[in-house]
This record gives sequence, structure tokens and C-alpha cells, in this order.
Amino acid sequence: MRSRFLIDVPLVARLFLATAALTSLLSNSAAADESIAKWTKALNSGDEKTQIQAINALGQIGPKAKAATGGLAALLSDKAPTVRAHAAYALGKIGPEARDAAPALAKAISDSDYHVQRMAIKALEQIRPDPNVVVEALGKELADEDPSVRVAALHALTEYGDAAVGVLSKALESEKTRYWAALALGELGPKAKSAVESLAGALADKNPEVRLEVLIALARIGPDAAAAVPAIASHLNDPDSSVKHAAGYALGSIGPAAASAADALRKEMNSEGHEDHLEQCVCCWALARIEPDNKQAREHAIKSLLENVKDENPRVQSAVLRGLMDLGAPPDELVPALAYVIANGQEPAVGEALGALSTMGDTALPVLADALKRPEARGRAAMLIGYLGPKAGAIVPELATALADKNPQVRREVLFALAAIGADAAPAADAIQKSLDDPEVDNRAVAAYALGRIGPAARAALPKLQAELTSPESLVRVASAYALVHVAPDNQDVVRAALPVLVQGLRNPKAAARRGAAEGLARVGKPARRAAEGALRAATHDPDASVRKAALEALEKMGAVVDAPPPQAALRKK
Repeated sequence: MRSRFLIDVPLVARLFLATAALTSLLSNSAAADESIAKWTKALNSGDEKTQIQAINALGQIGPKAKAATGGLAALLSDKAPTVRAHAAYALGKIGPEARDAAPALAKAISDSDYHVQRMAIKALEQIRPDPNVVVEALGKELADEDPSVRVAALHALTEYGDAAVGVLSKALESEKTRYWAALALGELGPKAKSAVESLAGALADKNPEVRLEVLIALARIGPDAAAAVPAIASHLNDPDSSVKHAAGYALGSIGPAAASAADALRKEMNSEGHEDHLEQCVCCWALARIEPDNKQAREHAIKSLLENVKDENPRVQSAVLRGLMDLGAPPDELVPALAYVIANGQEPAVGEALGALSTMGDTALPVLADALKRPEARGRAAMLIGYLGPKAGAIVPELATALADKNPQVRREVLFALAAIGADAAPAADAIQKSLDDPEVDNRAVAAYALGRIGPAARAALPKLQAELTSPESLVRVASAYALVHVAPDNQDVVRAALPVLVQGLRNPKAAARRGAAEGLARVGKPARRAAEGALRAATHDPDASVRKAALEALEKMGAVVDAPPPQAALRKK
């Protein structure tokens, strides 16, 4: 979704503020049943304060309060909008068990109070009733005066998928709802193919913003939008430049099925005095997509795109990069283009160039090394280097230098990249050791982890890592213990000191720390069995799959006989 449901935070914050104390009252089934009956009866008190207290309590109980559905649904017609809004929210918390309230909630979508409208829409998303009950009502709200209600309805409709296409197609008939309907259909993509005829008709709208959204929707439908090709092609000469670009993009997205528009694209691409570089890029890309077997068209498109890579407009640069990647430009042509954008471009083109590099393996290393020199690209470059792992060993010096960045998040990404490189990051060990004094706790922990990944070559950091075993931060303690058993696995004194920290780390709140503790114990192996076996067996039932896997591997390294842990679904049933 380009637009997200915007929930009213102040209202939501108030909804259950007074209900936390209820949890202790509901510790057994009998108490729960008694409470539900009590609060359901209170719904009919006629006193607004009492009603809201009861509504909040039932919402806090959740699905087990199914019996209160009727009473809550009745309050959707209460004279007080606050009561109606709370009732809708509580029904959502009950969830699918409150399906019987769907008709009342569908009616509440048209409430005169926008808080009630939005809460009703949100509740229906959580209840997931039969689409036929709600999509019609949601479609009408695309014309609501309040933008937040329109966005909420839009989000809900896209969640219903195919079932919403008919309503959205009908909504294209009205000027008030056409823009939002096109936006929703675009989010549905190929699922909206039955709306192609209606979308083609909507291209006659006088508003360029509407035409733009319609074309984007047709592009996202793809080849199944072939019936709209004549209507789309007519907008290659649209008076609005953004609409012209979108028309070319839609034709290219439809592909070979848009062959009838090839001549129109060529005409537009070859027109004299053409100064719209973005349109040129889009048209040549679209033609290559429409004629995939035309080698000349593909080569011409790549050449034209490369010629425009130095355009100062970031939108043109983005189009160039996307087109080159989509057409599979040769690496020896693509990499210099990416390097230029990273060194000289603006957002979003720089981010897209870095993303493209992530698919190119060690071919991208020289460009990523240069990107590390630019503060605005450094963090993303480090993240991508991390994906390359040991293949990025050649740029360890550049990473070590980047650890001086002022941004703590950037430093963290650089540390993760060095950790991913592993033993080959040894030349950066001194710089990493300095990061053990980073003001950010997470960075200190990642620095210790990176030293552990380097292994024995980071032996100079042993005294500092040993000191960190008593750090007040549990995450740093566990990471330091992990590092110690990897840096000095044969030093019994070091291992003996790290062992209790690793065992305790299996209970750390953070899954990454628990996984690291298990991996550290696996590195110690059999000498750790006596102290760690019980905790590791417990960790085979950890809610995190990576922790369970690491615990099993550690037990195997210790020579312990272990059965595969039961599936998590089975654990939940218990």
C-alpha cells in the first residue's frame, strides 16, 4: 500500500487504559465466564461511563467474550459516539468470533462520526466476515469527506482481494471515488483483471492525477490488461507529462500483448526536438519489452538508457537504473552506470543503485568501496557488503575507516559487514576493538561478535573482551563470551570464564543473544556439556526457530543424544 491506514492514536491509547488490572481477574475459566456475564449486563446500564468500562473489559478478554457480541453490536447504535467507537474497537478485539456483528459494523462504516467509521472498518478487518457483507459499504466510503476514512476503506478493500473488484469497478463510474478505486485496483494487481474495461473507460477523466492512477493500475495488472492497449496508447500524447510517462510504462508492463502500440512508441521516441528524457527512457524500455525477440530494440534501449544516466533529474536516473536492470544490461555496462549514480546522484536513485549492486556479487566491490566514502551512502553500502560476506575481504580497510562515522546506525552496519566477512576482516581487528567502547550498547555487542567471527587473529582483544564479561549490559556480556570462545578456544581459563555467561545467555530476552549463546556453547563442545546440557535442552523449545536450531547443533557437538523438538504448533496446544 502506498497509503497506510492511519489510526487515531490518542483515541486508541484511551480505549484500554483502564483495563490492565482486569488480567488478574481472568486467571481461570470460571472467573472469565463470571466476568463476561457481569460486563455484558453492564452494557445495558444506560450510564456512559459504566458502559465504556464494560466495553473495554470485554475487549480486553478478547475472543472468549464471544457471548457479548450481540450486546456490543447493539451499542453501535448508541447516541454517544464515544460508546459507538469503543464498541466497534472491542468487537475487533474479539475477532472472528464476533462475525455476527458484521452487518452492524458494515452499517457503522457510514456513521456520522469519523472515529466510529474508522473503528468499524478496522474491526471488520480483524473479524474477516463474508466479503459480501462489507465490500459494498466499504466502496461507498471511498467518497467520504474525511481522507483518513477513505484511506481506511481503501486498505480494507484491498485486503478482500478478488471479492472487492466488482465494487471497485463500479466506483470507477463516479468522479468522487474514481481516483481511490483506481488506487485500490492497482494494489490488487493481476487480481483486478476483470476491471480492465472499466479502467480503460476511466482514462477519459479530466483530472490528470486520476488518469495517472488508472494507468498505474493497468500496468500492475500486466499482460491481462491487453484489451486497454488502444486507450493507453492514446495517452502517449497526453498533455500531462506524468501521464505520458505512465502510458509508456503501462504498455511496457503489458509486454508483447501491447504489440499494436509499437509504432506509436517509435514515433514518440523518435520525434524531433525531444527534450523529455524520462519519456525517451520509458518508451525505449517499453518497446524492448513489447518486442523481446528484437535484439536491435533491446540494444538500442540499453544504449539510450546509458546515455541518460548522467541526467540531473533523479527520476530519470531511477528510470534508467530500473530499465537497465529489467533488460539485463551486461555488467561491464551496468556497473559504471551504478557507480556514477552512487557517486553523483540523489535519492531515490542512489538507494536503487545500491540495491541493484546487491544482486551482482563481487563484481560490485569497487563501487561499494567508493560508496563507503560518501556519508549518505555509507550505511546502505555496508549493509550490502554484509550480504557478500567473505567475498568482500578486499575492502576491509575501507570498512575499518568507516567505523569513524558519526551515525551509530552506520557504525553498526559496518560492524555487521566486518562480522560477515569473518576471518578475512582481521586487518580491521584493532578498529573493531575500539568499538567495544562505542556509546551505543548494540554497537558494543556487535563489535564483540565481529571479533568472535574473526577468531584467533583477534587475540589482541582478549583482555578487553574478558573485562566485558562483567558489563552491566547482558547483551554485551553474551557477545563478549561468544567472542572469547572463538578467539581463544584452546585457553581453558578463558573458556571457563565465558561458560556461565553463555549458559545464562540462553535466557536473554533477545533471540539474537540466545542464538549467539548457543553457537558459543557449540564452539566449546563437549567440555561444556555438564554445565550447559540442561539449558540447551530447554532452548530446543525456544519460540525462535534459529535458537532452536543452534541449541540442537550445540547438543550434537557435545555428543548429547537429542530427539527433534516437537513442532511449535504442538507446543502451543499444550
